[in-house]
Amino acid sequence: MGRRRHRAIIGVAMVLLGLVQAGSSVVGSDWQFAVFGLLYALIGIGYLWAEVYTVDR
Repeated sequence: MGRRRHRAIIGVAMVLLGLVQAGSSVVGSDWQFAVFGLLYALIGIGYLWAEVYTVDR
């Protein structure tokens, strides 16, 4: 696998883990960790944008 694919997998994993954390925290009524999960998902989106989609341009 190429470098770009590895970076894409890492970014998608960050987004998915953040969303899972946020969802499970909302179900458990723990809003602080829900916000941290959403923040982690946003960081993953930023990572995808910076490292995967704008590298070649």
